[in-house]
Amino acid sequence: MQRFTNVASERSNARRQKDRHPELVTDVGEATRPVIAESWRRSLAARVDPDRHEAPVVYAPDEIADLRGTHPLASAVPLLEHTLSMDDTIMIVTDTRGHILWCEGDNGVRHKAERVHLTEGSRWSEDAIGTNAMGTALATGRPVTVHSREHLVRTYHGWTCAASPIRDPHSGLLLGVVDVSGPLKTMHPAVAQLVSAAARLAEHHLRQHLVPRGHVLTLNFLGGLHADLDGRPLMLTLRNAEVLTALALHPKGLTAEQLALLLYGERGNPTTIRAELHRLRAQLGGVLLTRPYRLDAVVHGDFLDVRTALRSGDARQATRRYSGELLPRSDAPVVREERMDLAAAVRRGVLDRGDVDALLSFADCTATAEDAEVLERLRLMLPATDPRHALVSSRLRRALE
Repeated sequence: MQRFTNVASERSNARRQKDRHPELVTDVGEATRPVIAESWRRSLAARVDPDRHEAPVVYAPDEIADLRGTHPLASAVPLLEHTLSMDDTIMIVTDTRGHILWCEGDNGVRHKAERVHLTEGSRWSEDAIGTNAMGTALATGRPVTVHSREHLVRTYHGWTCAASPIRDPHSGLLLGVVDVSGPLKTMHPAVAQLVSAAARLAEHHLRQHLVPRGHVLTLNFLGGLHADLDGRPLMLTLRNAEVLTALALHPKGLTAEQLALLLYGERGNPTTIRAELHRLRAQLGGVLLTRPYRLDAVVHGDFLDVRTALRSGDARQATRRYSGELLPRSDAPVVREERMDLAAAVRRGVLDRGDVDALLSFADCTATAEDAEVLERLRLMLPATDPRHALVSSRLRRALE
């Protein structure tokens, strides 16, 4: 029943749009090709208004430069540009969400395209701007050509676009699409076949140049600050380490606003965070993803290992891996809270177990004031003849002073 309700709603929306603009074809039942009809259906369900004049611009020029440098299609763009260089057209490459990262070609056409936000930084997914070759190719995973009035948004009825997906030749995952767009009267029918052939050439290029591997990021932040990426040491500031700690603790990702709150509290400024992330990306490259900010790597960390051991109830393993407090010099809220939680949980574990070695290890790696309860437990457990008894007794007296 829900499906029929949704379809009825889509048709009602289409009829309202057609009543307002009789020259605009928006009823999915009037589509001449199934691929266009289904695209209209998805677009209308996403509440795309056919009267919208432009696609949303979501990335600034400096952000586009960062995204280009780390995108897996970057090495294939010169090949695509050479293959698809034609008069009166532009060549476009997008990421998997429909963001235009590259736009090259005829200057006159580029100027016309910029006026309708068919330009770098804009988003051309179906849910953002309705039926179009790039967005529909991403939605279907197949080559698509969209002619004139087949575009849902009537601003683009003067354009024809042909797009083809490009996939990682090793994993089969979608990497983005390549598209050729131009004024309706200048697009040759053979362009669609050429675009598909160019996409296959790009995949062949990637098979030779794209290394099938994942990244490993190691963060050792207990009692110090040491990190490496794929075995390469990273030169991190304390703020860098705090950002990585927050992202490691929230693997699904965080917005700039959320990161600002976690790192600075209520005084946090998202603009400051974005600048910090921009600098950090210079070291991490494609490992640091955006929207939301997240780590595209297998993340190992001593504090993560302790956390995992505690959650599984393995106090012995947690104690063995606990080599100090988390980033002792940090005052970031997210670090401070995690530091306190880990220390309290490990402390409770060693006290409950009553293991001398574990108690000694915990007492030695705590950077805060001497823990009188832990030291008292050790004093009672150690024989008076054990040299460590005198040392513990001395530390206990200082703690009680």
